[in-house]
Amino acid sequence: MCEDKYFFDEADELIFTNVNLIMADGILSDRQLRVKGGVISGLEMAGTEHSADRGSLRIIDGGGFYLAPGFVDQHCHGGGGSDFMEDPHTATAHHLRHGTTSVMATFTIRPTMKQMRDGISAIADLYFSDEPLAAAVSGIHMEGPFLSPHFGASSDWSVAPDVEMALEFQRLARGMRSIWSVAPELPECFAVCRALRTSGEKHLPRFLVGHSDASYEEIMAFLPLGLAAATHCTNATGRKIEPTRFGGTREFGVDETVWLTDAISAEVIPDYYGVHVRPLMLQLILKIKGDQGVIIVTDGAGSAGEVPDSVPAEFNTEELDVSFNDRGELAGSQLTMDRAARNMRRHTGASLVSIFRMAALNSARFIGIDDTVGSIEVGKRANLVLVDEDLNLHGTWLDGREVARPGGCM
Repeated sequence: MCEDKYFFDEADELIFTNVNLIMADGILSDRQLRVKGGVISGLEMAGTEHSADRGSLRIIDGGGFYLAPGFVDQHCHGGGGSDFMEDPHTATAHHLRHGTTSVMATFTIRPTMKQMRDGISAIADLYFSDEPLAAAVSGIHMEGPFLSPHFGASSDWSVAPDVEMALEFQRLARGMRSIWSVAPELPECFAVCRALRTSGEKHLPRFLVGHSDASYEEIMAFLPLGLAAATHCTNATGRKIEPTRFGGTREFGVDETVWLTDAISAEVIPDYYGVHVRPLMLQLILKIKGDQGVIIVTDGAGSAGEVPDSVPAEFNTEELDVSFNDRGELAGSQLTMDRAARNMRRHTGASLVSIFRMAALNSARFIGIDDTVGSIEVGKRANLVLVDEDLNLHGTWLDGREVARPGGCM
C-alpha cells in the first residue's frame, strides 16, 4: 500500500541485513545498517539482535546485494519527458525512481528572460515546498546563461555576463544552494562570479568552467572565487589559440587545464556508446584525475529528440541514451544515474567503491552537502540504493522512505 504515489509505507526504524555496505573507502560485508527517523543511526555486527518494538521496526533482507549511498547528480536538466524548468515534479520523480536521491535541478538557457525567470522560480517553488519530493532536490545548477556563444546546443541564446542579471537570477533562487557553469574568458564574467559570491547568500555559490575556450591563466584566476569543477569534460570546450601556432602540434585548452589541475574535478557523461565521451577517453580521464577527481553526471534532458542520420547505423536505438535538439545536435542525454554508473563501470572497469565515489561522494563534496549525503556514515541522511554487482537497481530509500519503483505502486 502506498502512502503517496512516490513512496511505500514507512517504518519508524529500519535494519538492513544480508548486505555488503559500500563505504567511501571499501566494502563491509559483516555489518548491518540501522536507520531511525530517516537518519543512519548505526553500523552493527551482522546478526545483532533487534530489541525495538516489532511494530515500529522493519527488517530488510538485502539478498546479499550491495547497499550504497544514493546517487548525487549535479547536472540534470530533466527526465521522464519533462524539464526541471517546466515540470520539476515529474523530472525529480523520474530520477528518484532510478536512485538519484540528491539532484541539482539544472537551468537551461531559454530564448526569453521570462522563460528563464519562470524556470528558476518553478525549481525554487518545489525546493521550498513541503512536498515529499522536495527532499530529493539539493539546489540549482545554473548552466548559463553566461556561456560562450561558440559552444553547445543552446549557444544561440547565450548572454553576455551581466552582474544585475546574475543577482536577479540569484534572488529568484531564494537561497537555494547553487552551482554555476561559466565561461571565464567572457568580459565581466569575473565580476559576475565575484558579485554572486559576495551577495550575502548563506550558501556560497560554486563554479564550473564550461562551454568555454578559456586559457589556463583565465581559469586559474577563478579558483579563489570557488571554481572547482568542469562542466561535461571534453564536451563544448575549445582552445584559446586556434588554429595552432605550429603546424602538427596541439595547444593547451580547457580540458588540458582540468586534467592538470587537481583542484578542478571533471564531470563526465558516460552514455552507452561513448557519444559524449569515448570509452578510451573516459579511461584516460580516470587515469589522470583518479576516482576522487571525476564526477559522473547524466546531463539528462526532458526529451530525446529525433535521432539524426549522422548516428551510425550499427547503434541500437534502444541502447542509445543521448538526446538531440531540433537541428540534430547532441543536447544532453536520456541517462539516469543508475544507467550512467553501469556505463562507466563497463567502459572503465572501475570498482564499485570507485563508481559510488564518482557518482555520489565527489559531487556531494563539490556542492557542499557531503556533511549529510554522499556516503554511508552514522548521522547522515538515509539516502540509499540497493544494487547488484552489475549496478542493476533493486531499491531506493530517501530519508529512510522506500521509493516506489517504475511499474510499481502508483
